[in-house]
Amino acid sequence: MRRGAPEVTGVELPRDSVGFTRRECPECQRPFKTRPGPMDSRAVLHKLLGFYPFENAHECVEGIPVWGCPYCGYRAEADAFLTPAQQGHLEAVARGWANHVRYEQLAHVARTLSVNPRPTFVAVEPEALPGPMEPEPDELLRVMPMLCCGEEVKVIWEWDQALHCFSCGARHDPMSGRQQVELRFVSE
Repeated sequence: MRRGAPEVTGVELPRDSVGFTRRECPECQRPFKTRPGPMDSRAVLHKLLGFYPFENAHECVEGIPVWGCPYCGYRAEADAFLTPAQQGHLEAVARGWANHVRYEQLAHVARTLSVNPRPTFVAVEPEALPGPMEPEPDELLRVMPMLCCGEEVKVIWEWDQALHCFSCGARHDPMSGRQQVELRFVSE
């Protein structure tokens, strides 16, 4: 009996209710969230390549963007900012795919028994591929605009120090005390 290859529509990082994806700084381990963009796929593919090397990997990754931590400013390739849970899920997906590829290679012998009537092994069907990750929970993080790049980042609510743009690294000094902007309605 021939079974089909596993069907996967894609690998996505989970989002919260307003569309932000969790990140974690590899240097200071503080969490933050950003809106996913086209460069996320490159980061995910780069991480998958680390767990399951492709023969033609040079064709898969054009370039990994460099992101930064909004808190400490640490800069690294985008896949370094994946959370441990995201990395674990991507590793499970890569290992699952490797097992399915290996099974298909070994099962080919059973499907072509007329050519080789005495196989010396039996292919064991692998486990199902892992499903998608759980949706990202909403938590008390505040949205901060990064005016330099037109991006938004969710940061720890209590953070009152300078922030760095995760995209370009520009420093944004905190607004507090006399620096705060005050808006008033004026009667005309």
